[in-house]
This record gives sequence, structure tokens and C-alpha cells, in this order.
Amino acid sequence: MINVPKFLEPIITALQNSGASPILVGGFVRDSLLGFAIKDIDIEVYNIADFDAMMKILKPFGSINLVGKSFGILKLSYAGYELDFSLPRLEKKTGSGHKGFDVLLDPKLSFAEAAARRDFTINAIGFDLNSHTLLDPYNGQKDLNNKILSYVNKETFIEDPLRVLRAVQFCARFGLTCKEELIELCRYLCEKGFIKELPKERIYEEFSKLLLKSKKPSIGLALFETFGLTKYFPEISNKNNLFEHIDVITNLKTENSKRDMVLMLSLIVLHFDLTEDVELFLQKLLDETQIIDEVLNLYMYRYALNDLAQKPLSNYDILLLSTKTIIQNLLILGEAQGKDFKEIKKRAEQLSVLTCKPKPLLYGRDLIELGLNPSTLFSTILEVAYDAQLQEHFTNIKDAKIWLKNYVDVFIC
Repeated sequence: MINVPKFLEPIITALQNSGASPILVGGFVRDSLLGFAIKDIDIEVYNIADFDAMMKILKPFGSINLVGKSFGILKLSYAGYELDFSLPRLEKKTGSGHKGFDVLLDPKLSFAEAAARRDFTINAIGFDLNSHTLLDPYNGQKDLNNKILSYVNKETFIEDPLRVLRAVQFCARFGLTCKEELIELCRYLCEKGFIKELPKERIYEEFSKLLLKSKKPSIGLALFETFGLTKYFPEISNKNNLFEHIDVITNLKTENSKRDMVLMLSLIVLHFDLTEDVELFLQKLLDETQIIDEVLNLYMYRYALNDLAQKPLSNYDILLLSTKTIIQNLLILGEAQGKDFKEIKKRAEQLSVLTCKPKPLLYGRDLIELGLNPSTLFSTILEVAYDAQLQEHFTNIKDAKIWLKNYVDVFIC
């Protein structure tokens, strides 16, 4: 049922020898039951004196990060994995937002008591490493089998507005349908404005999971309207067949998460109406300047391939476009929308500029070699030289230097 990784055995044994009861929890159990590859391993440790006792047992196994100590969590680097160990806890709402909680650590809690704080039944399943039995006090396995997303506790669910976005990404990732009672709670949190309490980085984290971990992100995007999230993100809708296209581009992603996020966000903004502010939408989601700039760049050149396809194609057109944006990314966005730019792709591959621009053949040192003293004129000359290279006036360093000497002789000297 649950395959426990072999490399965990020494740690499990050490915990058991101390009288503790380690239980696999959260995503590890859920994903194991779904037959998915496991990346995150979370272990909740019961029947142990306190946090320091747990840390003492685990310290011999590797480097420990105490970043979550106030929540009873430590991270252990072991066998190439980052393992999360935690103590059972209760949470009491004391303030607004995702972090407005007091945490009470209690290693003597029952699993059912500790799991009651979790958001969804599918995340409230445990696997007892002592008895090798599944612990499922809220019927999460049944919900998984029936492809249903359901909350654990109505009263505690509405204490954390982040759970609305978690519902969105879980439905998209696992193909789940929300129970009507859960939809009502999510609508309530949106209507009351609690989403505004969430920090931008947490919103972006859930949004990233929706886009990068889902086979059909359209399922999650459709829930924006169902839940009332369009109050905060009015830009998200199925205009211009966005939902269909977003699922297509999912199959074109790479293993580079940052690049994939640029592509996914770019596809979304390509479907905006002209009245919608692309930069404002991006700034509501994230602060990563590099991603924002790359998305804005692709948005700026969104019509470039269409323009090239409507006229006789020249090498210069392709080479020049490669200096302004990444052609391959434009091609992927086009493919997601059902557009065919095979000839442009073929030419870009032939010119070796599908993913990058040509490297300059001439530099400032070549001007110095001709006897010129460094000055502001250098940048102007090199810009002209680079454009001449793109026009294929020269294709190697020898011819480039000949071109440069002639240019300097005629226009400079």
C-alpha cells in the first residue's frame, strides 16, 4: 500500500528505539496512494518528550535546519533528501492572514486530533511506521478514490484563506471535484475579502503549483469564477479559449520551472483584452523581476512570428528577432494556440538562434587593435558592426576584421 523508502529505515529505527511513534503524513501518503512519484517526505513524531529530544535523535543523521522550530518542524538533509520532521500540534486563530495562529505542540495528541487541523481529507491521512497501518480518521482515501475534494473541519477551514487557492491547485493537479459545502466555504472567504490578507509570495506559490504541477490547469482556472477569486483576479477567464490553450502548453513544458512559469504566465497574458494591464497583473502575483521582465518581453513581441510569416522570410529577419526575444518561447506559445510556424523554426535552427542570439564577432579590443583609443564612440561602432553581422556582411572573425578596418577607414578616420 505505502512503500517506505529504504533509506529511512535507520532514522525510523532510531525514533522507535527512543519510544517515539513516527507517522508519515501529508503529501507523501496522498501521492503514494495515487501512485505518483514522491519528492516531499513529512514525518510527524508522536510520543516523544519535546522538540529538543527529537532534534537530539535526528542530529547524527545529517544537517538540521530549525527554520520551522516555532511550529515544531525541523528539516533534515539526509541521503540527498530534505526531510521534514514535526511534532503533533494544535492551532488557534489569533490574527488575520495565513500566519495568524498560535501553535500548541503536544506529542501526546492522537493522530485524529492532530490531523483535525489539516485542510482537506486527502491531506489528513497518515501511515503509522510502527504498525505499518493506514490512519484515515476523516475518510480521505475514500475521497481520493471518488475524486472528491472535501474539508476536514468547517470551523477551522475558514480560518486560513490560503486554502481557497490550495483547493484550486489540488483540483487541477489530481482531477478532483469540490463538494458543494467546500465551494460555499471558498465563496465565503472570497466574498468577505479574506484573500487580501494573504502575502503575495503565498499566492504565487499556490499559483505556481496550479500551473506547473497540473496536467489540466484549466480545471483550477475555471474555479476562479466558481469561488469568486475573479474579484481579485478579474483577468482570469476563458476569453479567447485560454483554458484550452493552457492545457496544450502543459504538454510542451520543460524541466526548467522558471522558464516554464514564464511560458505559462505569458500564455495567460496573451489572452488578455487590450484594456487589461499586463504588468499590474504580474505585480499582483510576484516580485521576481526576471520572470516579470521575460513575460513582458514575450508579450511585447507576441505578433512577431505572425508578421514574419506574412512576408518573404530572410535570414536577417530571423537573426534580428533573436536579439530581441527567445524565438523558441514564441514558437511554443504559438503552438499552444494552434499556430504553425514550422518554416520559422527550421530557419532559426539552421542559423543556431532558436534559443539564443548570435555572439558578436567584434569587440572593443578589435577597435583598440586598429589604433583607436577607448571612447563613447566604441559602443556606436560596435552596434553598427553587430547589425552588419546580422545582415551577414561577414560570417567569421577574419572577414569581420576586414569589414571593421574598412568601416573605420571610411567613416571614422
